[in-house]
Amino acid sequence: MTKLERVRAAVAGRPVDHPPFSVWYHFGLQHAPAERTAQAHLEFFEAYDLDWLKVMNDYSYPMPPGLETLREARDLAQLTPLDLGRTPLGEQLRALELLAGELRGRALVVDTVFNAWNTLRRNVVKEAMGPLMRDHPADLEAALAIVNENLTRYAQAALERGAAGIFFSVPATEESVTREQFERFMRPYDLALLEALRGRGELHVLHAHGNRLHLDRLLDYPVHALSWADRDAGPSLAEMRARTGLPLMGGIGHADFAYTSAAAVRAEVRDAVARAGREKLFLAPGCALATYTFPELIRAARDEARR
Repeated sequence: MTKLERVRAAVAGRPVDHPPFSVWYHFGLQHAPAERTAQAHLEFFEAYDLDWLKVMNDYSYPMPPGLETLREARDLAQLTPLDLGRTPLGEQLRALELLAGELRGRALVVDTVFNAWNTLRRNVVKEAMGPLMRDHPADLEAALAIVNENLTRYAQAALERGAAGIFFSVPATEESVTREQFERFMRPYDLALLEALRGRGELHVLHAHGNRLHLDRLLDYPVHALSWADRDAGPSLAEMRARTGLPLMGGIGHADFAYTSAAAVRAEVRDAVARAGREKLFLAPGCALATYTFPELIRAARDEARR
C-alpha cells in the first residue's frame, strides 16, 4: 500500500498492510520563517519515512497591541478578530502550504491546533486563567468566543492551503479544569470549531491532552481519530477499543521514550497491535517526544510497526 492508501484505510476501518506510523516533536523554530520550519518538517518526514506528517504549531497567538501581560478582566476586551496573515500564525499557514505542496500525492499533512481555552491560557493570560474562570466568567466567555472564531478561521485557512485535517489539542483534564469548567469554558467552543470544519478534511484528530481526562465528554467530538497518552496516563488501547468506534492513535509511550531501549520500544509496538488490532489503529506516541531522542529509537519503532 502507499502511505495515502494506508492512512485512508485506517480511517475507514479497512484492512491495512500495517498500521500507519508517525511520531513528532517540537523543533524550536518559533522564531524562524516558514521556509525553515517547513524544511525541518520535511527532513524529519523523510529521515524516518513516516506514513503521515503532523505539523507542529509553535508560532504564537499574538497579545493585544500594547500589552505584555494580561491579568485583568477589562484587558480581555482588547482581544479582537485577527488578520491572520499579519500574525505569527501567518508563518504557520505558509509552512503548511509549502509542506502540502511537497507531499501532495505522497502523504497527508495534518496541522496542530490548540483549542481556544488552551490558546488563551498558553499565549495570553497565563497564570491568570484560574482567577478569570472563578471571578469573571462572563468576560472570559466573550474572550473565548473571539479566540475561537480566530482559530476557526485559521483552521479553515489551513485546510485551504492543503492540510488534510487538524490535530486538535484539548486539555480536558482535571489538572486543567473541573468538570463544570470544562462544560462551560471548553467543550462548547471545541464543538463549534469542529462543526465549522465538518465535511472538510479527511484526518481530524482529537488529542485529549493530560492525565485525568474528562474522557466520556470527548467521545462524541466529530473527528476521524482519537489520540491520548494511553501508555503514560491511560486508559489503554484495549479499554478504548471497547468504548468508541473511532480509529485509535497511540501505543507508544512518550514521556520516557528517549530513555527506553529499542527492544522495549519494539515490545510496545507489538503489544499495541495485539491489544487493539491492526485495523483502525495509528501507531504513534501519546504526545510529543523529547527533541533529543536518538534516531535509532524512532527507527526501531517504525521498523517494528512494519513487521
